[in-house]
Amino acid sequence: MAHDPDNSVQNAVAQRLFAAKAEWHLAQARLPIKEKVRILLELQQQDLPLIARQRPLRSWERPWPITP
Repeated sequence: MAHDPDNSVQNAVAQRLFAAKAEWHLAQARLPIKEKVRILLELQQQDLPLIARQRPLRSWERPWPITP
């Protein structure tokens, strides 16, 4: 099989992306629990308008009225 330079470039880019993603996951895992909850609540707040446009919200879908 012949060496394909484009394929090796794609493999190098993919390896860098996988390494960066693994590093990001490690950084996220090291966050304190308070910060993780803050991020979760922020993501829920972002999704709320999208879900509400599709259909009425169910009681369990409403975010808690708290700020960590």
